[in-house]
Parts: sequence; structure tokens; C-alpha cells
Amino acid sequence: MKLMDQLPSVTTCCFCCYLRAGCVMIAVLSFTVGMILAPNVGYAQTQSLLPEPLTNTEGTAQVLLGLVSILLCACSFLLFVGSFCNVPILIEIYQWGALIYGTSTTIIYIILACFCFLVHSNSATAGAWLISLIFVNFFLTSYFMIVANSLRMSLLFLQSTEVLY
Repeated sequence: MKLMDQLPSVTTCCFCCYLRAGCVMIAVLSFTVGMILAPNVGYAQTQSLLPEPLTNTEGTAQVLLGLVSILLCACSFLLFVGSFCNVPILIEIYQWGALIYGTSTTIIYIILACFCFLVHSNSATAGAWLISLIFVNFFLTSYFMIVANSLRMSLLFLQSTEVLY
């Protein structure tokens, strides 16, 4: 049994729409979030999130955040195609990509929050926002993975059953 098969399942997305429509909305939202954060790869040396001057750690964190955001964009596109074309393997690739994205961003945000609290003296507010982003990111990624897994499992079930006349 696969690891993703053990996730809980839902029958609708957001308690109001079908799984396929929910996965399309998730794909569009994830792609948008990835596109918002992806420019960090190019602008890491010129923009600083913290009020202090740009440090090497922050620059590296911005580049890594941009790279995993590009990964999220690619996986979101695969979820979009997998939802429309009934391809469960593409949905599973999205799930693994979302897991990698969520884990990577959590680690990056923890490191940046530690810098806010311990290194920079006037960045406690930025650190608190980063901690809150960790929780929001965790819950949204978990829910998105559950919805995508529910669609994938239903597609696998429909492909495995034979029509009896």
C-alpha cells in the first residue's frame, strides 16, 4: 500500500463543489502562489524581507523559496492536467510536489523566524508573521493533498471496476 493511499478522504471540496472542480481550483491557486513567490530567484540580491540589511542566509532562503515555488507551479500544472484528463499519476506527482514544497517552506520559514527573533533586534513582528505563515501553509497544503488524494483514489477505483451488464 502506498503512503498517499493512507490519507483521509473527502467527498467534496470546501463542502460545496465536486472533487474535480476543487482540484482545478486548487491547481489555479497553487500555481498563482507559486508565481508570486517564484521571482525570489531573480530578486534575491536586491530585495530584503527584513528591516536589516540583506544577509547571506536570507538571500539563500529567498533563492530556495523561489526554486520550490517553481516546483509548485510545475506540479500545479500537472494537477490541472490530471484533473481534466483523469490521469491519477499526475495527481500523485502533485501530491509529492506539494509535500516537498510544504516541507521546504516550513524549514525556510523556521530558519528566517529564528533569524528574526535571535539575530535581528527589531524584527519580532516579521518573525511572528513567519510563524503564522508556517501554520497557514501547513493546513492549506494538508487539505489540498487530501482533496487531490480523494480525486486520485476515486479515479483509481473507477478505472479498476468493470461495467457489468
